[in-house]
Amino acid sequence: MANAKVWLGDDAEAGARTTDDDGLAEFQDPGCGQVVVHAGSDGFKTVEEQLEVAGEEPILTELTLAPESVQENLEVRASTPGMEASSSETGELQPEVMKELPTVPTTVADTLARLPGLLRSADGEINISGTGEHHGAFVVNQADVTDPGTGKFGPTLPIDVVEAINVEKAPFRAEYGGFTSGVVSVETHRGGDKWHAELNDPFPDFRIRSGHIDGLRNSTPRLLLGGPAIHDRLYLITELQYYLDKHPNLTLPYPFNESKQELVNSFTQIDYILSARHLLSASFHLRPQHINYVNPEYFNPQPVTPSYAEHGYEGTIVDRLAVGNGTLVSLVSFQSFESWVGGHGDADMVLTPTGNTGNYFARQYRGAQRGEWMETWAPAQLTWMGRHDLKTGASVDLLENHGEFTANPIDIVDLAQVLLRRIAFNGGSAYALQDIGSAGFVEDHWTLRSGLALDDGIRLERQGAAGSFRMAPRAGVSWAPFKSGRTTFRAGYGRFYDRVPLDVYAFNHFPERTVTDFNPDGSVEEVSWYANVLGTDAGPSSLWVHNRHGFGGFAPRNATWKLQAEQRISPRVLLQGLYENSRSAGLVELEEFGAVSNGLQLQGGGRAIYRQTEVSARIDWKKGQQFFLSYVHSRAQGQLNDFNGFVGDFPLPLVRPDLFSNLPTDLPNRFLAWGRFGAPLSVYILPLVEFHTGLPYASLDELGNYVGMPNVSRYPAFFSADTRFVKDFKVRTKYTLRLSLSAFNLSNHFNALSVHANIADPQYGVFFGNYTRRYRGDLEVLF
Repeated sequence: MANAKVWLGDDAEAGARTTDDDGLAEFQDPGCGQVVVHAGSDGFKTVEEQLEVAGEEPILTELTLAPESVQENLEVRASTPGMEASSSETGELQPEVMKELPTVPTTVADTLARLPGLLRSADGEINISGTGEHHGAFVVNQADVTDPGTGKFGPTLPIDVVEAINVEKAPFRAEYGGFTSGVVSVETHRGGDKWHAELNDPFPDFRIRSGHIDGLRNSTPRLLLGGPAIHDRLYLITELQYYLDKHPNLTLPYPFNESKQELVNSFTQIDYILSARHLLSASFHLRPQHINYVNPEYFNPQPVTPSYAEHGYEGTIVDRLAVGNGTLVSLVSFQSFESWVGGHGDADMVLTPTGNTGNYFARQYRGAQRGEWMETWAPAQLTWMGRHDLKTGASVDLLENHGEFTANPIDIVDLAQVLLRRIAFNGGSAYALQDIGSAGFVEDHWTLRSGLALDDGIRLERQGAAGSFRMAPRAGVSWAPFKSGRTTFRAGYGRFYDRVPLDVYAFNHFPERTVTDFNPDGSVEEVSWYANVLGTDAGPSSLWVHNRHGFGGFAPRNATWKLQAEQRISPRVLLQGLYENSRSAGLVELEEFGAVSNGLQLQGGGRAIYRQTEVSARIDWKKGQQFFLSYVHSRAQGQLNDFNGFVGDFPLPLVRPDLFSNLPTDLPNRFLAWGRFGAPLSVYILPLVEFHTGLPYASLDELGNYVGMPNVSRYPAFFSADTRFVKDFKVRTKYTLRLSLSAFNLSNHFNALSVHANIADPQYGVFFGNYTRRYRGDLEVLF
C-alpha cells in the first residue's frame, strides 16, 4: 500500500517513514537486538511485528493492513510471537509459490500433496492423516462446499484467485466441524486497487512421439481479471479456467492408455464496501466436468473403466458488520451437485487373474443440494486474569440427495476362462433423501500472560438423518517460555465427528446381489442372496454422543491429541517437531452377516488409528526465495471396507472380509523438499524432491479373496527429483512473458505403477509401469 505510515518502536512520530508506490519503506542501521515494526494508515488497523536484528544482512518483512470495518477477529498482535500462537498445528500453503512448482498446480487440490501428512492418491483423491477426503472438510470463505452425497471435495478453486490455503489436521478451535481427519480452509482474495490481468499457460502441450507431434496432450489456459469496479467501493475478481488433460498410464500401450478429463472452472467474487464498518462479499463457482475412461490401467483397460460427468456450482454471500467493538459475520450459501456414472457398453464385467474385460458394472445418476446459513460473533476483547478473545456461532444445513443406481452382472473366471462365480443384481429403486444438520460453538483464546495462551471451547452438532447429537470439547495450550519468543510449545486434545454422507442412507435402495458359485463342470454349486441393510451398530457408547438406537444411527468420531515444538533459529530459519496420536471409532463400514440368504450391512462399528512424528524446517532468506523440507514417520491402520468403496461414485465390484490392517495410504516414511531459489540472469529454480516407503497392496486368489493379511506387502520405495526453471521477460511496461522448463524424475528412478498381485497370475509378484525422465515447457503472459 502506498502512503502508509511505518515506524520502529513506540514513538510513531520520530523516524517514521511513508511507503512508496510499491508499498516499501526502508530503515538504515536500526541497531542490533529486538525491533518492533509498526504500520498503519487512515481507516486501517495498525499492525506490528517483532524482528531480531543481527549482523549486516538486510531483513525484509511484510505487514498486511486490513480495513477496520472488515477485521474478522479482533486479536491484537503483541510483541511476543508465542503469545498469540494458536494451539492448533496448521499447514499453510502460499499459492504464489506453489503454482510455480514443477507439477504446475492449477487448482487448490493440486497443491495439497505438498504438505506433510497429506497424500494425493492415484485416483486424484486427497488423503489427510491416512484417510480419504470424505472424512475431511473443505471450507471456502467459511462455507462448507463438500458434496452432501459422497462427502468429497469435487473440483476445487483455480489457484490464481486464492489468498491462502490452510490445512489443519484435527484443529482445536471449535468453529470447525464435520470431519474426523482434518479441514482444508481456503480464503480467496478480492480485486486489487488497480486493474490486473493474467493469461496463464495459454498454449497447449502436444504429444511428442519418436520426434513427431502426435495430437494434443493437454491444454490448461487460465484467464484472470481483477480490479476496482468503483474506486474504494466495489471490487471484482474473476477467473475462467479451461482444463483438458489426456493423462496416460504407462502400464497400458499407447494410444489405449489415456484418461481424458475436460473441465471448465469459473470463479467470480464481488466485494462491496457499504461503509467504513460494513463489507458485503458475494462469490459464484461454476465447475462442469466430464471424464472419459476414469483411471485406466493394466488390470482395468479403457473398456472396463467407468465414464463420469458432473455439473456443480456454489454461490455464497458473506456480510461482515462491525457492531460496537465486535464483528458479526453472516453467511448464506447454496451448492448443487449433479453427476452421472456409466460404462462404455452393456457387456458383463469379467474379472480374471491377469486382468479384467467387458464393461464397468455400475450405472448411477445422483443429484445433491446444500443450503447453509451461519452466524458468527466475535465480541470485543475481555480483560479478566489476562485477555480473552471470544468467538461464538451457529449454523443450519439443509441437505438433499436423490438418484438411482443400477448394475450389470459381474463374472469371475479362471485362467482357462472357466466361470467360477457370477454376481447378478436385482431390484433397486430411486431414492430421495433429506437431512437437516445444525451446529453451535463457543471458543475462547485466553492469553494469561506474555507467552502463555490457552484455547478452549465446545462444539455441539446434530445430524437429523443419523438421529445423533454430538458434543465435541476441545482444548489446547501454547507456551513461549523465553522472552525472545523464539521457542514455542503447543499441546492439545479434541473430539471430532464426521457428517455421515447421504449416500450411506441410500444403500438399501441399491440393487441386491445374488452370488452363484459354479463347479468345474459348469453345474451350480451354491446360490447366495444378499440384502442391503443399514445396521444398528453405532460404535462404542460415549458420554459425548447421544444417538437413536435404530437403523442408520451412526456417529463417526475421532479423538486426537498432539504435542508440538517450534524453534526459530534465526529470522530466516524455523524448525518444527510434531507428534500426533489419532483414534477413530464408529466409522461406517460394510460387512457381511450370516452365511446364505442374509445380506450386506453398513455398520457404524469401524475403527482406525493414525500416529505421526514429523520434523520440518522452513528457510526464508530473501523475498520470494524459500526452502521447505520435512520428514514424516507415520502409521495408518483401520477397517478396509470403508463405505466409500461401495456407495461412492465408483463402487467396487467385490465385497471382501472387513479386516483391520494397514490402510492403502499407509506410509511409514516420507521425505519431502521443495523451494524457490534465485539464480543468475534473473532465473528462478524451483526444485521438488520426494521419497517415501512403497504403498501397501493385497495378494488375491482367483475369486478375488485376500490371501493372507492384506496390505502387508509393499511396492518398492518411491523417489522423484523434479525441477523447474522460470525466466520473466519484460516486453512492455504492462506486459511480461514468463518462460519455464520443467524436468521430471531427473534420476530416472523406477517408480512402479502396478503389481501382479493375483497368486494365479503367472507373473505374480512382478512390479511394472514407470514414468521415465521427461521434460515440459510452458509460456505465460502477465498483464
